[in-house]
Amino acid sequence: MGGMNVRSVYVWFIVLLAGGLLYFVPGTIVEAHAYLQSSTPADQSELEVAPKNVALTFTEMIQNEYPSIIVRDSKGNRVEKGKAFIHSENDHVVEVALQNDLPDDVYSAEWRVVSADGHPVSGVISFKVGKTSQAFVTTSAAGDTTASWPSTVMKGILYIGFSLIAGIILFFLALYHGEVSERMRRKTCWLLCTGLGLVALGLLLFLPVQVQIYTGGDVWNLDAMLAIVRKASIGHLWLIQIAMFVLLVVSFAVMLRKEWLGRVWMWTFPAVFFATVLFVKAMQGHAAGSANKSVAIPMDLVHLVCASAWVGGIIVLFVMLAKEESASLVWNRFSPFAAVFVAGIIVSGLLMSVINLGSMVSLFTTEYGHVIILKIALFALMGGLGLVHYLYMRNTGKLVSGKTVIAEFCIGLVLLGVAAVLTNVQTPPPKPPEAFSEKSATKTGFVSLKIMPTVVGDNTFLVVFTDSNGQVRTDFQKVMLTAIPRGNKKSSTFEAKKNGQNQYVANGLYLNAPGRWKLEVHALTEDFTPIDEAFTVMIKGS
Repeated sequence: MGGMNVRSVYVWFIVLLAGGLLYFVPGTIVEAHAYLQSSTPADQSELEVAPKNVALTFTEMIQNEYPSIIVRDSKGNRVEKGKAFIHSENDHVVEVALQNDLPDDVYSAEWRVVSADGHPVSGVISFKVGKTSQAFVTTSAAGDTTASWPSTVMKGILYIGFSLIAGIILFFLALYHGEVSERMRRKTCWLLCTGLGLVALGLLLFLPVQVQIYTGGDVWNLDAMLAIVRKASIGHLWLIQIAMFVLLVVSFAVMLRKEWLGRVWMWTFPAVFFATVLFVKAMQGHAAGSANKSVAIPMDLVHLVCASAWVGGIIVLFVMLAKEESASLVWNRFSPFAAVFVAGIIVSGLLMSVINLGSMVSLFTTEYGHVIILKIALFALMGGLGLVHYLYMRNTGKLVSGKTVIAEFCIGLVLLGVAAVLTNVQTPPPKPPEAFSEKSATKTGFVSLKIMPTVVGDNTFLVVFTDSNGQVRTDFQKVMLTAIPRGNKKSSTFEAKKNGQNQYVANGLYLNAPGRWKLEVHALTEDFTPIDEAFTVMIKGS
């Protein structure tokens, strides 16, 4: 093996090894799929007075379509008043009002919502009111799996269709520069019809699958489909996909009819339409539930483009170049593109794993991590076969056996299927948030502020005043807090009341967005001396 081939082996080995290792890098952020973060009343809590409503706070934005909270007493009678709704100032919170003057009893709140990335989550919490001998209801919180397999099938169909279209566009835009024969034109037509047909089928199945996810009911409910298209953000994105897909079909039809397949510049039009379809698709997945959408969505797009072009390129080259004299030359042209696609998959896969997985431990202890391991193994196997093919052609100038190429793109198809499954597997739950605690010196002593659990949604604020000798002060007429989000947007001012531990306490949904917040403490002593201190708090997104 010559020097060039040794270097090629070295480069490919480093790329594949880095790809595998990068997947194992522990992350610091956990995203995707909503988890119940807290509830008011708290689960398994005992209350002296019946609450006026039930409020659930989730780790990410909740879609405003069909949120459901059903509250029942111990006899199974429903006691909620009206429908559940998203809090007007915090889209992480779902509320439902309760009937007035509920009697002493045990109550259960069964909830079901759809997170920002389109995945259903459901569970039950329970609480007691007054003195009752009734036992708590068994509680749970889990993702809804009733719609997982239809969603996986739909996405698998879409991904295979995407790969065929991406492979065709890559073939004529960058790889093949020769004359387009009638036989090649027929093959192109066949591949395009197959790819476009699969994408069309996947897009048509999208609405019934979403109806099942949102309502858990009849997948062919036309009224529900129309409601999703008209009101849901995911329905609006679907309309954009349909429009871009129609333009994509029209562009291909014109090129085939006018016999413009050999005009490279014409392929930029379907490439733009197709990229838009993939971009919208990236906005419908796990990335949609990320606090860092500006990173997550582009990385999801890169992953889609690179995976589709890599697998699709192999399939299209195998079909199009059968019995073609230029086959070896075109395959060699594909090699550097394949290396770029592998690098794109590695980089985007790294970032998405950091975002979605959270830690290396989760890789081995969660279903999501196990699917990623399977994906890594298939990725390494497919990349290894690609390396063997490249080196064989570099050494001999001949094409490898068709059987090994078939094996490679079969693995690619399985890889796409695994990717489809991965989009429907519940990501590991986030780590419990850490409470904020800070002390600030004043002219007469110290002010301490503690916020629990420091999340978007319901928090408890504790303020303690001490003098210069460390003795707790309680000589205050009033203690007020002002929460100011970054950018000096709309602030909230609320009062903290003294409790039995000489702390000034407030509870509420005052931190309603991720990011940097300024908390100002304003206190007025009995002798009208003001104390004003400010704290900076970072609220992590979902």
